[in-house]
Amino acid sequence: MIAHNSYNVLNKLPAFASSEVERVKRLDSIKVVYPPNNWNLYWKLLGARRTLYNNGVDIYHGLAHQIPRSVRQNKLPIVLTVHDLIYRYYPELSPDTDLNLYESQLLDACSISDKIVAVSESTKRDLVDCFSISPQKISVIYSACDYRYHKLETAEQIQKTRSKYELPEKYLLYVGSMSERKNLLSVVKALNVIPRSDRLPLVVVGATTSYSNVVGDYIKNNGLDGWIIFPKRVETEDLPAVYQAAEIFLYTSLYEGFGMPILEALSSGIPVITSNVSAMPEAAGPDSRLIDPESPDEIASSIIDILSDDSLRRKMVRNGCSYAQKFDNKIVTEQMLQLYQSTILNHLK
Repeated sequence: MIAHNSYNVLNKLPAFASSEVERVKRLDSIKVVYPPNNWNLYWKLLGARRTLYNNGVDIYHGLAHQIPRSVRQNKLPIVLTVHDLIYRYYPELSPDTDLNLYESQLLDACSISDKIVAVSESTKRDLVDCFSISPQKISVIYSACDYRYHKLETAEQIQKTRSKYELPEKYLLYVGSMSERKNLLSVVKALNVIPRSDRLPLVVVGATTSYSNVVGDYIKNNGLDGWIIFPKRVETEDLPAVYQAAEIFLYTSLYEGFGMPILEALSSGIPVITSNVSAMPEAAGPDSRLIDPESPDEIASSIIDILSDDSLRRKMVRNGCSYAQKFDNKIVTEQMLQLYQSTILNHLK
Protein backbone atom coordinates (compact mmCIF):
# COMPACT_ATOMS: atom_id res chain seq x y z
CA MET A 1 0.00 0.00 0.00
CA ILE A 2 2.80 2.42 0.87
CA ALA A 3 4.46 1.93 -2.53
CA HIS A 4 1.30 3.06 -4.38
CA ASN A 5 1.22 6.47 -2.71
CA SER A 6 3.08 9.56 -3.85
CA TYR A 7 3.84 12.66 -1.82
CA ASN A 8 4.46 16.32 -2.61
CA VAL A 9 6.63 18.18 -0.11
CA LEU A 10 5.96 21.92 -0.31
CA ASN A 11 9.27 23.37 0.77
CA LYS A 12 10.97 26.74 1.04
CA LEU A 13 13.33 28.04 -1.63
CA PRO A 14 16.11 25.63 -2.72
CA ALA A 15 18.66 27.88 -1.03
CA PHE A 16 17.10 26.94 2.31
CA ALA A 17 16.86 23.21 1.61
CA SER A 18 18.27 21.07 4.40
CA SER A 19 20.29 17.91 4.04
CA GLU A 20 17.18 15.99 5.12
CA VAL A 21 15.17 17.47 2.25
CA GLU A 22 17.95 16.41 -0.09
CA ARG A 23 17.64 12.89 1.32
CA VAL A 24 13.91 12.57 0.65
CA LYS A 25 14.29 14.01 -2.85
CA ARG A 26 16.10 10.82 -3.79
CA LEU A 27 12.97 8.74 -3.10
CA ASP A 28 10.83 7.90 -6.13
CA SER A 29 7.56 8.48 -4.27
CA ILE A 30 8.40 12.05 -3.17
CA LYS A 31 8.39 15.23 -5.20
CA VAL A 32 9.72 18.42 -3.60
CA VAL A 33 7.94 21.56 -4.81
CA TYR A 34 9.53 25.00 -4.41
CA PRO A 35 7.57 28.28 -4.56
CA PRO A 36 8.82 31.33 -6.47
CA ASN A 37 11.04 33.98 -4.89
CA ASN A 38 8.13 35.94 -3.40
CA TRP A 39 6.95 32.70 -1.85
CA ASN A 40 5.54 33.96 1.45
CA LEU A 41 2.65 36.10 0.21
CA TYR A 42 2.18 34.20 -3.06
CA TRP A 43 2.03 30.86 -1.30
CA LYS A 44 -0.60 31.96 1.19
CA LEU A 45 -2.87 33.66 -1.33
CA LEU A 46 -2.59 31.55 -4.48
CA GLY A 47 0.50 29.39 -4.94
CA ALA A 48 -0.35 26.44 -2.72
CA ARG A 49 -3.85 26.14 -4.22
CA ARG A 50 -2.50 25.98 -7.76
CA THR A 51 0.28 23.54 -6.82
CA LEU A 52 -2.10 21.18 -5.03
CA TYR A 53 -4.48 21.19 -7.99
CA ASN A 54 -1.75 20.69 -10.60
CA ASN A 55 -0.32 17.72 -8.71
CA GLY A 56 -3.65 15.99 -8.06
CA VAL A 57 -3.25 16.06 -4.28
CA ASP A 58 -5.94 14.21 -2.28
CA ILE A 59 -5.14 15.48 1.23
CA TYR A 60 -3.10 18.32 2.71
CA HIS A 61 -0.96 17.79 5.80
CA GLY A 62 0.24 20.96 7.53
CA LEU A 63 3.32 20.72 9.74
CA ALA A 64 3.87 24.35 10.74
CA HIS A 65 0.92 25.12 13.06
CA GLN A 66 -0.92 27.11 10.38
CA ILE A 67 -2.78 26.49 7.13
CA PRO A 68 -2.28 28.90 4.17
CA ARG A 69 -5.48 30.54 2.93
CA SER A 70 -4.93 29.20 -0.57
CA VAL A 71 -4.98 25.62 0.76
CA ARG A 72 -8.47 26.09 2.18
CA GLN A 73 -9.81 27.18 -1.21
CA ASN A 74 -9.14 23.70 -2.63
CA LYS A 75 -11.68 22.14 -0.27
CA LEU A 76 -9.27 19.27 0.39
CA PRO A 77 -9.34 17.30 3.63
CA ILE A 78 -6.77 18.82 5.98
CA VAL A 79 -4.60 17.20 8.62
CA LEU A 80 -2.61 19.41 11.00
CA THR A 81 0.31 18.26 13.15
CA VAL A 82 0.83 20.13 16.42
CA HIS A 83 4.18 19.45 18.02
CA ASP A 84 3.85 21.47 21.22
CA LEU A 85 2.44 24.55 22.94
CA ILE A 86 5.79 25.77 24.28
CA TYR A 87 4.86 29.41 23.74
CA ARG A 88 2.02 29.01 26.26
CA TYR A 89 4.31 27.81 29.02
CA TYR A 90 7.42 29.83 28.22
CA PRO A 91 6.34 32.99 26.35
CA GLU A 92 9.54 34.72 27.46
CA LEU A 93 11.51 32.41 25.19
CA SER A 94 9.87 33.94 22.09
CA PRO A 95 10.44 37.69 22.64
CA ASP A 96 10.40 38.50 18.90
CA THR A 97 7.18 36.64 18.14
CA ASP A 98 3.68 38.11 18.19
CA LEU A 99 2.23 35.37 20.38
CA ASN A 100 -1.35 36.62 20.09
CA LEU A 101 -1.12 36.36 16.31
CA TYR A 102 0.61 32.99 16.55
CA GLU A 103 -2.13 31.61 18.81
CA SER A 104 -4.83 33.03 16.59
CA GLN A 105 -3.32 31.31 13.55
CA LEU A 106 -2.93 28.04 15.44
CA LEU A 107 -6.52 28.12 16.71
CA ASP A 108 -7.76 28.88 13.20
CA ALA A 109 -5.72 26.01 11.77
CA CYS A 110 -7.07 23.61 14.41
CA SER A 111 -10.61 24.77 13.68
CA ILE A 112 -10.53 24.20 9.91
CA SER A 113 -8.58 20.94 10.02
CA ASP A 114 -10.45 17.68 9.68
CA LYS A 115 -8.02 15.92 12.00
CA ILE A 116 -5.21 17.02 14.31
CA VAL A 117 -2.13 14.92 14.92
CA ALA A 118 -0.47 15.42 18.31
CA VAL A 119 3.05 14.01 18.61
CA SER A 120 2.42 12.89 22.21
CA GLU A 121 -0.35 12.35 24.75
CA SER A 122 1.11 15.36 26.57
CA THR A 123 0.55 17.62 23.55
CA LYS A 124 -2.96 16.22 23.13
CA ARG A 125 -3.75 17.08 26.76
CA ASP A 126 -2.43 20.60 26.20
CA LEU A 127 -4.67 21.05 23.16
CA VAL A 128 -7.73 19.80 25.02
CA ASP A 129 -7.00 21.79 28.19
CA CYS A 130 -5.89 25.05 26.57
CA PHE A 131 -8.20 25.19 23.54
CA SER A 132 -11.12 22.92 24.53
CA ILE A 133 -10.65 20.88 21.34
CA SER A 134 -12.60 17.63 21.28
CA PRO A 135 -10.31 14.68 22.11
CA GLN A 136 -11.97 12.74 19.28
CA LYS A 137 -10.54 15.20 16.76
CA ILE A 138 -6.98 14.55 17.93
CA SER A 139 -4.95 11.45 17.06
CA VAL A 140 -1.67 10.80 18.86
CA ILE A 141 0.93 9.59 16.37
CA TYR A 142 4.46 9.61 17.73
CA SER A 143 7.44 10.76 15.74
CA ALA A 144 9.61 8.05 14.22
CA CYS A 145 13.33 7.71 14.79
CA ASP A 146 15.59 7.74 11.74
CA TYR A 147 16.93 4.29 10.90
CA ARG A 148 20.50 5.59 11.08
CA TYR A 149 20.24 5.42 14.89
CA HIS A 150 19.29 1.74 14.84
CA LYS A 151 22.42 0.77 12.93
CA LEU A 152 25.26 -0.46 15.10
CA GLU A 153 28.44 1.40 14.22
CA THR A 154 31.71 -0.51 14.03
CA ALA A 155 34.39 0.01 16.66
CA GLU A 156 36.52 1.48 13.89
CA GLN A 157 33.85 4.04 12.94
CA ILE A 158 33.28 5.01 16.57
CA GLN A 159 37.00 5.52 17.12
CA LYS A 160 37.23 7.53 13.91
CA THR A 161 34.38 9.77 15.08
CA ARG A 162 35.91 10.11 18.54
CA SER A 163 39.18 11.26 16.97
CA LYS A 164 37.45 13.59 14.52
CA TYR A 165 35.76 15.57 17.31
CA GLU A 166 38.44 14.99 19.97
CA LEU A 167 36.06 13.16 22.30
CA PRO A 168 37.32 11.39 25.45
CA GLU A 169 37.29 7.61 25.84
CA LYS A 170 34.30 7.79 28.22
CA TYR A 171 31.80 10.62 28.48
CA LEU A 172 28.27 11.72 29.28
CA LEU A 173 26.28 13.20 26.40
CA TYR A 174 23.81 16.03 25.83
CA VAL A 175 22.32 16.70 22.36
CA GLY A 176 20.07 19.69 21.72
CA SER A 177 20.10 23.44 21.35
CA MET A 178 21.47 25.35 24.32
CA SER A 179 18.31 27.34 24.97
CA GLU A 180 17.05 28.14 28.45
CA ARG A 181 14.16 25.71 28.13
CA LYS A 182 16.54 22.85 27.39
CA ASN A 183 18.02 23.47 30.84
CA LEU A 184 21.62 22.40 30.21
CA LEU A 185 22.70 24.31 33.32
CA SER A 186 21.09 21.70 35.58
CA VAL A 187 23.26 18.99 34.01
CA VAL A 188 26.39 21.10 34.44
CA LYS A 189 25.46 21.78 38.07
CA ALA A 190 24.94 18.04 38.58
CA LEU A 191 28.43 17.41 37.29
CA ASN A 192 29.74 19.85 39.87
CA VAL A 193 27.99 17.87 42.62
CA ILE A 194 29.63 14.57 41.63
CA PRO A 195 33.04 13.96 43.27
CA ARG A 196 35.90 14.31 40.79
CA SER A 197 36.84 10.66 41.30
CA ASP A 198 33.38 9.55 40.08
CA ARG A 199 32.92 12.19 37.40
CA LEU A 200 32.97 11.80 33.62
CA PRO A 201 33.31 14.66 31.14
CA LEU A 202 30.14 15.96 29.53
CA VAL A 203 30.01 16.31 25.73
CA VAL A 204 27.52 18.96 24.58
CA VAL A 205 26.29 18.83 20.96
CA GLY A 206 24.02 21.63 19.85
CA ALA A 207 23.60 25.18 18.63
CA THR A 208 24.65 27.97 20.96
CA THR A 209 22.26 30.71 22.11
CA SER A 210 22.46 33.65 24.50
CA TYR A 211 21.78 31.14 27.28
CA SER A 212 25.09 29.49 26.42
CA ASN A 213 26.79 32.45 28.13
CA VAL A 214 24.97 31.64 31.37
CA VAL A 215 26.19 28.06 31.17
CA GLY A 216 29.68 29.21 30.23
CA ASP A 217 29.88 31.56 33.21
CA TYR A 218 28.91 28.77 35.60
CA ILE A 219 31.53 26.47 34.08
CA LYS A 220 34.23 29.11 34.44
CA ASN A 221 33.26 30.15 37.97
CA ASN A 222 33.23 26.55 39.24
CA GLY A 223 36.42 25.28 37.64
CA LEU A 224 34.67 22.91 35.24
CA ASP A 225 36.46 24.04 32.07
CA GLY A 226 38.12 20.67 31.51
CA TRP A 227 34.94 18.73 32.19
CA ILE A 228 32.60 20.20 29.57
CA ILE A 229 33.41 19.61 25.90
CA PHE A 230 31.74 21.51 23.06
CA PRO A 231 32.70 19.80 19.77
CA LYS A 232 32.22 22.07 16.78
CA ARG A 233 29.90 21.37 13.86
CA VAL A 234 29.05 17.75 14.53
CA GLU A 235 27.63 16.39 11.28
CA THR A 236 24.31 14.57 11.34
CA GLU A 237 25.91 11.51 9.77
CA ASP A 238 28.31 11.27 12.72
CA LEU A 239 25.69 11.55 15.45
CA PRO A 240 24.92 7.80 15.73
CA ALA A 241 28.58 7.10 16.55
CA VAL A 242 28.65 10.01 19.02
CA TYR A 243 25.60 8.55 20.78
CA GLN A 244 26.89 4.98 20.78
CA ALA A 245 30.24 5.98 22.29
CA ALA A 246 28.57 7.70 25.27
CA GLU A 247 28.00 6.16 28.70
CA ILE A 248 24.77 8.02 29.54
CA PHE A 249 22.52 10.44 27.67
CA LEU A 250 21.12 13.40 29.63
CA TYR A 251 18.13 15.47 28.55
CA THR A 252 16.76 17.64 31.36
CA SER A 253 14.49 19.95 29.39
CA LEU A 254 11.73 21.86 31.17
CA TYR A 255 9.15 21.14 28.46
CA GLU A 256 8.99 19.09 25.26
CA GLY A 257 6.28 18.23 22.79
CA PHE A 258 8.08 14.90 22.37
CA GLY A 259 11.88 14.89 22.75
CA MET A 260 13.44 13.23 19.70
CA PRO A 261 17.02 13.11 21.11
CA ILE A 262 15.70 10.80 23.85
CA LEU A 263 14.47 8.33 21.24
CA GLU A 264 17.72 8.64 19.29
CA ALA A 265 19.65 7.75 22.44
CA LEU A 266 17.45 4.75 23.28
CA SER A 267 17.78 3.48 19.72
CA SER A 268 21.54 3.93 19.96
CA GLY A 269 21.70 1.66 23.00
CA ILE A 270 22.65 4.02 25.82
CA PRO A 271 20.89 4.69 29.16
CA VAL A 272 18.78 7.84 29.37
CA ILE A 273 18.27 10.28 32.21
CA THR A 274 15.50 12.74 31.42
CA SER A 275 12.83 14.97 32.93
CA ASN A 276 9.66 13.70 34.57
CA VAL A 277 7.51 16.42 32.95
CA SER A 278 5.48 16.98 29.75
CA ALA A 279 6.12 14.39 27.00
CA MET A 280 9.55 13.18 28.07
CA PRO A 281 8.33 10.17 30.09
CA GLU A 282 6.45 9.05 26.95
CA ALA A 283 9.55 9.30 24.79
CA ALA A 284 11.83 7.68 27.38
CA GLY A 285 9.74 4.73 28.54
CA PRO A 286 9.49 3.03 31.94
CA ASP A 287 13.14 1.95 32.25
CA SER A 288 14.78 5.32 31.71
CA ARG A 289 15.62 7.36 34.80
CA LEU A 290 13.07 10.16 35.24
CA ILE A 291 14.19 13.08 37.39
CA ASP A 292 13.14 16.55 38.51
CA PRO A 293 14.85 18.71 35.86
CA GLU A 294 15.51 21.46 38.37
CA SER A 295 17.27 19.21 40.87
CA PRO A 296 21.01 18.88 40.15
CA ASP A 297 21.33 16.58 43.17
CA GLU A 298 18.78 14.15 41.74
CA ILE A 299 20.49 14.24 38.35
CA ALA A 300 23.88 13.63 39.95
CA SER A 301 22.55 10.73 42.01
CA SER A 302 21.11 9.09 38.88
CA ILE A 303 24.41 9.46 37.02
CA ILE A 304 26.32 7.83 39.89
CA ASP A 305 23.77 4.99 40.15
CA ILE A 306 24.09 4.06 36.48
CA LEU A 307 27.87 4.42 36.28
CA SER A 308 28.38 2.27 39.36
CA ASP A 309 25.90 -0.52 38.56
CA ASP A 310 26.63 -2.54 35.41
CA SER A 311 23.52 -4.68 35.77
CA LEU A 312 21.32 -1.58 36.00
CA ARG A 313 23.01 -0.10 32.95
CA ARG A 314 22.54 -3.29 30.92
CA LYS A 315 18.88 -3.46 31.89
CA MET A 316 18.31 0.16 30.88
CA VAL A 317 20.01 -0.42 27.53
CA ARG A 318 18.14 -3.66 26.81
CA ASN A 319 14.70 -2.38 27.79
CA GLY A 320 15.32 1.01 26.23
CA CYS A 321 16.12 -0.55 22.84
CA SER A 322 13.00 -2.68 23.12
CA TYR A 323 10.83 0.34 24.00
CA ALA A 324 12.25 2.29 21.05
CA GLN A 325 10.71 -0.28 18.66
CA LYS A 326 7.35 1.27 19.49
CA PHE A 327 8.45 4.24 17.35
CA ASP A 328 9.61 2.21 14.35
CA ASN A 329 9.20 4.00 11.02
CA LYS A 330 6.95 1.27 9.60
CA ILE A 331 4.58 1.45 12.56
CA VAL A 332 4.36 5.24 12.50
CA THR A 333 3.95 5.30 8.70
CA GLU A 334 1.11 2.78 8.85
CA GLN A 335 -0.65 4.84 11.53
CA MET A 336 -0.36 8.00 9.44
CA LEU A 337 -1.59 6.27 6.28
CA GLN A 338 -4.63 4.91 8.13
CA LEU A 339 -5.37 8.42 9.37
CA TYR A 340 -5.10 9.81 5.82
CA GLN A 341 -7.45 7.17 4.45
CA SER A 342 -10.10 7.61 7.15
CA THR A 343 -9.91 11.41 6.87
CA ILE A 344 -10.38 11.30 3.08
CA LEU A 345 -13.35 8.93 3.40
CA ASN A 346 -15.01 11.02 6.10
CA HIS A 347 -14.47 14.17 4.04
CA LEU A 348 -16.33 12.62 1.11
CA LYS A 349 -19.41 11.78 3.17
